[in-house]
Amino acid sequence: MSDGIRAVLPGVYASSRAAALAEVVDLVVFDVDGVLVDVSQSFPVMICEVVAQYLRERGFSGSGPAMTPEETRWFKTAGGFNSDWILAEAAVLYFLVKAERSGHRTWDVLSGEAPRLRDVLRDVSRLGGGLAGLRRTLLQSLSREEAARVDASLDRARIERLAQEFYAGPQSPAVYGITPETYTGPALMASERPLVAPSDLPPDLHYGLYTGRTAGETAAALALTGLAPRLAAAAVVNADSGISKPDPAGLMRAAQASRPRVMLYVGDNLDDWDTAARYETERGPTDPPCLFAGILAGALGPASWELFEARGAEVLADSVPNLLRWLATRQAMAAQV
Repeated sequence: MSDGIRAVLPGVYASSRAAALAEVVDLVVFDVDGVLVDVSQSFPVMICEVVAQYLRERGFSGSGPAMTPEETRWFKTAGGFNSDWILAEAAVLYFLVKAERSGHRTWDVLSGEAPRLRDVLRDVSRLGGGLAGLRRTLLQSLSREEAARVDASLDRARIERLAQEFYAGPQSPAVYGITPETYTGPALMASERPLVAPSDLPPDLHYGLYTGRTAGETAAALALTGLAPRLAAAAVVNADSGISKPDPAGLMRAAQASRPRVMLYVGDNLDDWDTAARYETERGPTDPPCLFAGILAGALGPASWELFEARGAEVLADSVPNLLRWLATRQAMAAQV
């Protein structure tokens, strides 16, 4: 890691350059999932349920799960799958392509056939990640006619609708403005828990969000954490804002709303890192610098340290409360000099 990252407080690691910048950070922009809210029992489970339900609707069957929550993490480590709806679409695509090649529709068998999912996603990572990389990797083995049949079987709107129903359940009308038609069980979002409390936020800083959540999902997360009063509305960017990661325009918007000296973006996956890196590359001479902090307990799991380190992240933390405690300590020390 650049500049010799080291432990600076329990659970926080930073370079000397990052420590100096931390002294003048006055805007903290958060991702939500894995940063402010523990979603380990909601979105990964939702993806697995959606994949199985969609495949059943297309004539597939299996004796076990079509996908496990651990396998959804492999997509995150490949990069480019910040949207869990797109991740579900990508997982469905994987099975549709393998079914087209083999001629059968039993997901237990398809999962064990080459190419295995983890190998496919390693190739996708080398191509830059995301759905485009997955399509390029998978469809190259199909004829034009076979690829057309796969595309005809892939209904993005249906996948998104299932994702909404499984995630929000009875709360779907409030979160998405829809009435559940297929899934009538409890909301998976009810399993989420806050990772940050309002008391964890130092009072002298400004705060914003840049998240892939929809406006309804964002409102639910803020109700869970109680953080809404601490956020500047103009510095909250979600999927309904028309900007999605890794586009740095979301950070640009947050910076324009607060006009900080230095901005800190806190995320837990590679798309968050890419967003901050692109911001630094594309910002103008009057735009504030952006320091990135990677949360180690989020979407990337045990691989998070290695993946962030390989990209040169200069701040890593096991939790947002510990990160903010370090930030407040650095600023208090600077004020005494």
